Amino acid sequence: MNDKHPIHTTLSTDAMRILERYEIELGTKNQVLERALLGMDKLRFKDKIDTQSISRIIKRVNTGIPGLDGLIEGGIPEGFVVIVTGPPGTGKTTFSLQFLMEGIRNNERCIFFSFEEMAEQLIKQTIRFGWDIGEYVDKGYLEIFGFSRFSTEEIIEIIDIFKPKRIVFDSLNIFSDISDFRRSPQWRNILKVIKDKKITCLAVTEKSHGDSANEFDDFDFMGDGVISFDKKQKNEFDTYPTCKIQIQKMRLTKANEIPHQFVIKENGIEVIGNMGFERKALNTLPARREKIERITTIDRELRISLNSIIGFSELMMVKAPGDLNEKQERYVHNVHASGKHLLELIQKRS
Repeated sequence: MNDKHPIHTTLSTDAMRILERYEIELGTKNQVLERALLGMDKLRFKDKIDTQSISRIIKRVNTGIPGLDGLIEGGIPEGFVVIVTGPPGTGKTTFSLQFLMEGIRNNERCIFFSFEEMAEQLIKQTIRFGWDIGEYVDKGYLEIFGFSRFSTEEIIEIIDIFKPKRIVFDSLNIFSDISDFRRSPQWRNILKVIKDKKITCLAVTEKSHGDSANEFDDFDFMGDGVISFDKKQKNEFDTYPTCKIQIQKMRLTKANEIPHQFVIKENGIEVIGNMGFERKALNTLPARREKIERITTIDRELRISLNSIIGFSELMMVKAPGDLNEKQERYVHNVHASGKHLLELIQKRS
């Protein structure tokens, strides 16, 4: 339909000058206005989403961590960027390497970008778990870039050429300053490529121990998911730290957000159970304190009584009250020896 509709309007002097300039190029004022309006409409709907073409099925990627996928409905949604965060020495790099190994087992190409460790050091770390990654590097399933100092363009080029299904960046704190990370055009360009190609990505970030480990930062807000690592004491009676993992965020997923204990075994990380027992232990602390206080009181009373018995028997042995017959002396010596023996046992257990 190509009907023409008359309009009557007024323009500012500046707008009129622009209209007259383009009129010379296009022929008439109405052609200039039509081109301008149609162009505006095209830009407005350039990125309009076709909702009918969106798949209703959420494809999930197995992590390769025993006990973890069950906490996130079977795995990480494909194409997600998941933040793996926590203090140093909590298993983040091991977790990330194990995630890539699962991809390799499924014939997926994988890349590990490390910004602060040499490739040789990372390979040695995998050897201790029995992962022969040298074989997979030779076959073209894995690329490890240690101490990476690539530009944004080089990282994108590597992704374009290698065509991975899984990527790890370790760690983003070295790649970009947290204060301007979310506005960084470098990271946004990489993120767009990852999203367009539906690559599942783990981005490792660093946090301190203690309360700050539970605080969200700009890295966490950017991610589709956040998996946090930490070490903590179970309770005040057990000072050996327990490793824990927690799904703090996972879009499109009904996640189990309860902290879970994990162990690092000879073949990698394994989630072994939730920390519900920890809360139970903490709830029983008042009862345990009461029991300890009661035992301490009994201990003190026993010491007092035994010392009194020993002191009295010593007086009898030196015949302070007077002479004793043979039978009385034997009883006094037995009481003294028994009292000393009980006191030694109590002191050894204290």
